[in-house]
Amino acid sequence: MKILNLLLILLPLISGLCLSKTFAQANALPGLPAGAINRIGKGRVNEIKYFPDGTKLAVASTIGIWIYDVETGKPLELLIGHTGPVNSIAFSPDGTTFATASDDNTAWLWDANTGEHKVSFVGHGDDVNAVAFSPDGELLATGSDDNTICLWNPRTGEQIAKLEGHTEHVYSVAFSPDSGVLVSSAAWGDDSIRFWDPRTAKSLNISIEDTDWVEHIVYAPDGSMLVSRDTDRTIRFWDLGTGELLRAVDMDSGGEINAVVFAPDGKTVASASSDDLVSFWDVATGVLLKTLEHDAPVISVAYSPDGKTVASASEDGKIQFWDIATSKSLKTVTGHAFHVFSLAYSPDGNTLVSGNISKINFWNQETGEHLKSIRVQPEHFESENVRSVAYSPDGSRVASGNSNKVRLWDAETGRFLGTFTGHKGLISSVAFSPDGQMLASGSHDNTVRLWEIRVGELYLIGDVLKILAGHTEDVASVAFSPDGDTLASGSHDGTIRLWDVPTGDLLKTLMGHTGRVYTVVFSPDGSTIASGSWDGTICLWDSQTGGLLQTLNGHTRNVASVAFSPDGGTLACGNDDTIHLWDVQTGTLLHSLTGHTDLVDSLVYSPDGEWLASGSRDGTILSWDLTKLATDR
Repeated sequence: MKILNLLLILLPLISGLCLSKTFAQANALPGLPAGAINRIGKGRVNEIKYFPDGTKLAVASTIGIWIYDVETGKPLELLIGHTGPVNSIAFSPDGTTFATASDDNTAWLWDANTGEHKVSFVGHGDDVNAVAFSPDGELLATGSDDNTICLWNPRTGEQIAKLEGHTEHVYSVAFSPDSGVLVSSAAWGDDSIRFWDPRTAKSLNISIEDTDWVEHIVYAPDGSMLVSRDTDRTIRFWDLGTGELLRAVDMDSGGEINAVVFAPDGKTVASASSDDLVSFWDVATGVLLKTLEHDAPVISVAYSPDGKTVASASEDGKIQFWDIATSKSLKTVTGHAFHVFSLAYSPDGNTLVSGNISKINFWNQETGEHLKSIRVQPEHFESENVRSVAYSPDGSRVASGNSNKVRLWDAETGRFLGTFTGHKGLISSVAFSPDGQMLASGSHDNTVRLWEIRVGELYLIGDVLKILAGHTEDVASVAFSPDGDTLASGSHDGTIRLWDVPTGDLLKTLMGHTGRVYTVVFSPDGSTIASGSWDGTICLWDSQTGGLLQTLNGHTRNVASVAFSPDGGTLACGNDDTIHLWDVQTGTLLHSLTGHTDLVDSLVYSPDGEWLASGSRDGTILSWDLTKLATDR
């Protein structure tokens, strides 16, 4: 018994020692950026690949590379280091390393055993979309938005050659099984599939002219065939001996094909498509064998090394593992949300609401726990993005802007309360008046509408009170002044317009930005208006006179969100991937918060001013503790 007890004590220690040299089980928030105290979402998925031994799954996401245990579905690690979304993953032939391609213009090499970063491949001038190892392990190829392919020494990171000839972004690269040929494809306008001799870095006199933009190419395991996936919803099978088209498989459902992969035995091809399907095709005949149905468009699909299982990632944030023989789902990983469009705090500060694709999600602001979802039923998947959300002043209702409709929901139960209809274009912004009796909506039909809310009545949806016309391009943002008498609207026409709410009259037009205005907000005391523009600047305006008080520079470009702190002393601004905090009085930059890898679309302070929540196109929400920043300053 003493020996047994001793073993029970030692086993966890031994296990810990073993894990220290491999991917260890991470905490719930691996890779959390400095200064952030919570993260909601794992970033959207771009590609998935099984490890060669089949025990783990690598997921290229917008915030890094997630490593999952295939048996349990649990995350083992998040590998961070890339400063942009990760687009593609490729394993070395011996399985000891894998390479990743990123929007940060680089590719990286990682140790497949420990997750350690080994080599960086630097030389492209734009996003790197694709990466592939030669089967002999001697070369690494990368394809980029700079229209070139680079060949690298995978051990040293040395650039061996740059292949030029494509006239558009290179989206796919693949080596033949004997490493003797490299094939590549590019974006619309460069419809040919090109072949290269990787040893001489010369173009080969082989040409396959496809009929559409070829987004993906893959060799059959035996090298006899090439499969291309096109934007015209077609999979084409090519004979590499003759260059002839063997067969073309069209998606009868009309869905676009997002990925194609061969089974390990080369007899079957699996495709992932926007019509929510993974489809399996017989390579010899092109016959559809079976489909796996999802709840959202499928982004990527990967075969396990033994060919018995596939993993698939879809735009609803799920990664699912399937038994191919039975078509049964074995397990599901969740949390890879596709986009965060808008955020709002409840008035009591306890709840954070987010607008996502086809859903409004409610979160516990302190723990990040998901509380509930409201499903916005789409007519078409892309048309029902929840681009704007707002809490009513009393916290009882939530408004959402979806497609060309404004909807009201019960914040407690999620019950649908009604729709305001009339806009002819996409709703980009919604805002409640301070007394909660009116709702403003800004639209891509170039107008702002003011809607009556029938407070205290059974049916809350009232008439349109005013239609504010005058902008010449999309209205991107609307905001009420604290007293409710003035409405500010920011537009892609580069102006901010101030409207008298009771009459609907135009009071002033503020001009000063040289690019599209994406966001406007009043200071808590109503004296100042802040506007953010695609020109990379924030303008602060006197709300009474319309005079320009100061311009805050320091953003590279694309200011998409601004928010005043509750005391009005600080302005938070989000742009491409960074949040800047400015002193409003002096125009001094106080802090820069980094950690997002894509545009920061939404910023919102908690009512007590101690927290800042940021929503990004990288598919995550980060929460920042501002009290610690104040202490560190």
